[in-house]
Amino acid sequence: MRCRLVCFSTVALAFIAVFTPPASAQRVLGAGDDALVLPRGVFRFRTLGQWTAFNERYGLDTPGRPAGALEPLGVDFTLDTIGVRQFPNLASLQTGLQSLTGNPNWYATLGNTQVTLRDHVAAFPFVFEAGLSKRFSIGIQIPYVSTHTSTYFNVNTTGIQGNLGFNPAAAGFAAAVAQNATMNAQFTTAANTLEGSIAACQANPGAPGCPALLANQASAQALIASSRAFAGGINQIYGTSPFVPIVGTDAQLSIEARVAGFRALYQSFGVNSIAATTTGPFASQNRLTLRDAQRILTETAFGIQAAPLTSTGHSHVGDIDIGGKFSVYDSFDGSAEARMSPQGLNFRTAVGGIIRLPTGQVESPDNFVDLGTGRGATAIEGRWFSDVLLGSRFWQSFILRFNKPFEDDQEMRIIDLPNEELAPLYRKQTVKRKIGSAFEFETTPRIVINNFFAISGQYVYRHKAQDHYTGTFTIPAAVTGFSDITLDASTLDLETETFEHRLGGGLSFSNIYSFEQGKAKIPFEVTYLHWQTVNGSGGNQPKFFTDQVQLRLYARIFGGK
Repeated sequence: MRCRLVCFSTVALAFIAVFTPPASAQRVLGAGDDALVLPRGVFRFRTLGQWTAFNERYGLDTPGRPAGALEPLGVDFTLDTIGVRQFPNLASLQTGLQSLTGNPNWYATLGNTQVTLRDHVAAFPFVFEAGLSKRFSIGIQIPYVSTHTSTYFNVNTTGIQGNLGFNPAAAGFAAAVAQNATMNAQFTTAANTLEGSIAACQANPGAPGCPALLANQASAQALIASSRAFAGGINQIYGTSPFVPIVGTDAQLSIEARVAGFRALYQSFGVNSIAATTTGPFASQNRLTLRDAQRILTETAFGIQAAPLTSTGHSHVGDIDIGGKFSVYDSFDGSAEARMSPQGLNFRTAVGGIIRLPTGQVESPDNFVDLGTGRGATAIEGRWFSDVLLGSRFWQSFILRFNKPFEDDQEMRIIDLPNEELAPLYRKQTVKRKIGSAFEFETTPRIVINNFFAISGQYVYRHKAQDHYTGTFTIPAAVTGFSDITLDASTLDLETETFEHRLGGGLSFSNIYSFEQGKAKIPFEVTYLHWQTVNGSGGNQPKFFTDQVQLRLYARIFGGK
């Protein structure tokens, strides 16, 4: 595709250069948008390369950070602990281990995570414009967009976080299965033996040892009940759970201490079925590694079923714009000579509009760090342009834009809070989406240095209103693994309203004056513009750094000079 685009642009430029007569145009337009409407019969081809990078955002309600503070882009994936809050189906395991350890204040954790993200977007729009009359021009913009997310992902960064690891017995490790089976059999034998002794003594109270056993019958029966409950819990968790306590951690040591305690109690009743070599169930031998964490994200058994947290990218057509522009007032009255040598105070204004087609790729709901090439929503946009020119050296443009997307259907993972990114598969639903309207104000002052060069500054204010999502879904306990839940898509509205302020500047070169003098064969303009976000808010407003290089070529396709 890249070769085809290069070939197409080369052919287009050759056609303009060879087959079209000269065109009238303003001497140096400079960076940024303006109120100029192409004269009748004039064709303009624009292409540009725009490179944007960002690794921070202006946050909102992030614990430990003030609202509006810059924070790393991967902050929502950087967690001090991965527990029940991130994986609610760990709740039953946590409750079970609290019972087995006898510690109601024990909490399950798979460890911590550290994620660093840096996004890159390279856009190459191809813009074709033509003046149909003195006051009206039309155009189409076809962008080719390449996105790339650089991802660094690590877990248990110091090697001591986490108290749960993968269950060796559930993975079929023979030694683990055998050890757990042996312990369960010994506990079963011990309980049955003591229970048999109580029954025998009840039938023959005078038999040797029976008076003492019957005197402590309540304690013996309590021991049988508690040991069976303990062994049943051990068998349930260590036999079926994907995660169990790690060797040497508090939970595992507490369970092993309880095994030793049961052994001693049974021995006090003369039952030696629990061997001294039976220290406890087979523990997890290692904390989670990066490979283990990727397994949890991707494998069906763990419920998330998403793409791994790795670097990813796309190359695809972006959202296509089709629109027009109408000149409302122009103090130059369309005179090319007047535009070439402006004097005094001049003013022009125009209005325009576009329809945006959803031809880009949206982010995948199965890739938590994905970056799409478009929003995937049809939208209309109204624009107002005004230029004020003072003398022959200074002019400034003022632009207003209002973009209104239409409602559509999108498949998304519904999260309850914006920072709970690791959503399980059952949260993926088709919802109604209405992206918030966006308002932009742009002003670009320019100083024309001479007939060929101009320098520009730029300020942009942008406000995007809150998105609105609708849809309610009931997910049964058989799917969630813990209880019935109701998902409300309106939670996706959170932190979707954003504010942004941008500052930038650039340099332009134009040979249009030389072309008008007959000294150049091909009229063209080259501009360089750098801008960056200087302030923002809303929770998901990135701090952008953008560099743009633009080429404009002009030709007359019909009409007189």
